[in-house]
Amino acid sequence: MTAAPFEMWSLTHLLTIGVIAVACVLLLRLGSRQSLRGRIYFARRFGLVMLLFFVYEYGWRFATFGFSACVEQQLLPLHFCAFMSLICIISLWWRNPWACALVYYGVLSASIQAIFTPVLKEDFPSVAFINFFASHSLLLMAALIQLGVLGWRSRRRDPLLAVLLMDAYVLAIHPVNLWLGSNYGFTTEGPAGTILSQLGPGPWYYLWLQLPALALFYLMYLFIRRKS
Repeated sequence: MTAAPFEMWSLTHLLTIGVIAVACVLLLRLGSRQSLRGRIYFARRFGLVMLLFFVYEYGWRFATFGFSACVEQQLLPLHFCAFMSLICIISLWWRNPWACALVYYGVLSASIQAIFTPVLKEDFPSVAFINFFASHSLLLMAALIQLGVLGWRSRRRDPLLAVLLMDAYVLAIHPVNLWLGSNYGFTTEGPAGTILSQLGPGPWYYLWLQLPALALFYLMYLFIRRKS
């Protein structure tokens, strides 16, 4: 049975957001009850879950559509959120300072937007719908585990570091988009209903976002800054 077209802010969309919110609360409660060593293992196990889901999702895409169709339909693991999935795994397993900074600022400012303004064609119960919200909710959960379970706190330079790392992704992926005729990272066109679609042509709208993004990140820093 073919799934109905996805509609933003439909009942299905709102219920999905509610389920994600409840799952995040339950996950944080479970993780915060662990001992110090248990919290580390809890985070690593979640990172393993993310890795397994990443392998499953893209394995399913290649098996279902084939490599050529994945290239044509922009289903390769080159989107920012796919990149962030790998960064989340690094941060949960090894807690590298740069990875932790990028997870906090990147996920909670950019990746989380996909949950509220998804670019989807099919509604529930399509596999594409389930995979999309599962992968993006895992990103959100990883960022929350980093904060609420591992107790990560930001250094003063982390907001600037996160901006520079996100810029590096844009600079690296835009030539790929020009080569493939794709729009990974939305460097050529902003998705409808988002702030990018209101800021002119891509990739130049990323220039106008530099100072607002840095200001937002420093505001986010105030809530979780590391005490000296």
